[in-house]
Amino acid sequence: MGWNTSALFVHGRSIDEVVGALPDDADFAPSGERLSADYAWSHSPGQRLYLAATNGWCQVWDTDQRIAPDVDRRLESGALGTLKGTRALAVLFSSVSSIYGLWLYDDGTLVRGIVFHNGEPVVDVGAPLPVESQVEIPSWGPDEDFLWAAINDVTGLTADIDQLFEVYELVRR
Repeated sequence: MGWNTSALFVHGRSIDEVVGALPDDADFAPSGERLSADYAWSHSPGQRLYLAATNGWCQVWDTDQRIAPDVDRRLESGALGTLKGTRALAVLFSSVSSIYGLWLYDDGTLVRGIVFHNGEPVVDVGAPLPVESQVEIPSWGPDEDFLWAAINDVTGLTADIDQLFEVYELVRR
């Protein structure tokens, strides 16, 4: 499977709190569907978010990659206030263009940001996480395994293909 998605993990916040703090340019409504991680992590269909709350972490998977790369701007504008007073991890998987990134926030402040394009760092902010030196990096550079190692290190969560996610659909304004 090619990974082309992004995710936001927020500690100590409910699904309703996180959905309520999402971008103001679109609303998302629960569809009533619950689907497996295979749907949440794949690129289609778009215009959906996949959410789950596991072990104190709310996960938001966004196959359209709208949220994770834009957390800083949304924090500066006052959106995503739900990240204040907690820890959040945003990740970006883009195997088609070979871009992999992570942004770790404590109390709404970026403490680590690293983005790789074609194996080379193009963003490198903050002190490396201990897990970064513990992951074996393939010759082509960091990939999905690198990001999942970071996700596991920060959140304790693993890639569980059997996990179910609540589906939220985009509602146009």
